[in-house]
Amino acid sequence: MPPPETMIVPRVPPGFLLTTIDYNVSNSTQWEEHAHRQHELLWSEGGIVTLEAGGRVWSIPPALGVWVPADVPHTASTIGAARVRATYFSEIDEHLGLLPAEVTGIAISDALRVLLMHNLQANIAAAARLRLQRVILDLLAPAPTTSFDLSMPASTHLRVIADEVLADPADKRTTASWASALGMHERTLARQFESETGITFTQWRILARLQVAIRELINGEPVVSISRRLGYRNPSTFIEHFRTLTGQTPAEYARGRPPVSECA
Repeated sequence: MPPPETMIVPRVPPGFLLTTIDYNVSNSTQWEEHAHRQHELLWSEGGIVTLEAGGRVWSIPPALGVWVPADVPHTASTIGAARVRATYFSEIDEHLGLLPAEVTGIAISDALRVLLMHNLQANIAAAARLRLQRVILDLLAPAPTTSFDLSMPASTHLRVIADEVLADPADKRTTASWASALGMHERTLARQFESETGITFTQWRILARLQVAIRELINGEPVVSISRRLGYRNPSTFIEHFRTLTGQTPAEYARGRPPVSECA
């Protein structure tokens, strides 16, 4: 991922398997669409980070990274301060054959995070660094549960609906309401939306709401306030949706994810 001001061609040093670049930003930042000649793992040490690639929008909490194969166009952004990390991988190492050929979520375990940061910060001998990097590759695995991504519809009229929901997740307009506004039959719109995103409009809106919830939790907002902002009449429904996606309640998730007020 290049910085906003200029394009840096990432390059893994000869003889090594990976390298990480840290991007600490103090305010909202947008990286325009670009692609890399090397594979990338985009992750964060804190803050609100999103990535759009392959027709999907990803919310990247600290427990998740996004694997972007070489030459795949993508954009990235932050809302406010964030500590963004981009790890690039050598294209010649045999380990990479085990990793996905498409954009996908990667579980950032505590062990993987510690090793990535140690590789970034530590002054260690070349042989030891190479051994460390091989362990890192062994720990890379697709996220075991549903990831924080949204498949975006391709049709212009459906993209309008998706953008409206992302701008206001509490919007309660139903499929019937949207169909009426667009002059379409409800069943036709519902069928098109599911065909282009892989899920129903209701399921898609729940995921959109949970992406916002993750961002608000990172910023320390109370669960009840988030629930109301997202249009849930009953906080217990919000909590159940969140638990289904992440395996944790919002409170459990928030306890392990301190907010980022500023970046070094």
